[in-house]
Amino acid sequence: MDKLPTKAKLIVKGILLQQSLCEFCLECEETVKHLFFSCRVAQKIWNMCYKWLGLSTVSHVKATINFQHFFLLNLNKRQNIVWHGMWLAIIREIWKHRNEVIFKQSKVDPTVVFALAQVMAWVWMKHKIPSVKFLYSDWCLSKYT
Repeated sequence: MDKLPTKAKLIVKGILLQQSLCEFCLECEETVKHLFFSCRVAQKIWNMCYKWLGLSTVSHVKATINFQHFFLLNLNKRQNIVWHGMWLAIIREIWKHRNEVIFKQSKVDPTVVFALAQVMAWVWMKHKIPSVKFLYSDWCLSKYT
């Protein structure tokens, strides 16, 4: 819904900022589309996810269309629920990491973002689908469960 307080949104609302550039790449204005999908750092995170799953795909920069691409025909309903959870976990961790870079002067690290998204998705999946019995290490080492 493009409601997140990205730098571009804050400037439109009249909030003075030192600069409007994305904190990850410092190359483009920070918008939702850029931060989550077209920034080179975000693309690294998505590519790590695709590689982990053994997929090759083209990402879309519009959130709703990007999310719709995460329904995979070769997966069953349960696997698609997990895959959607991974998408949400990546979005959440990108936003959290962005805030840590801004407010805590953390270093930009796509590997950390992806690893934290894996943890979040696994925890969510274990809660959402109690019949899942595999360990976190199995989750990370397998291509897809």
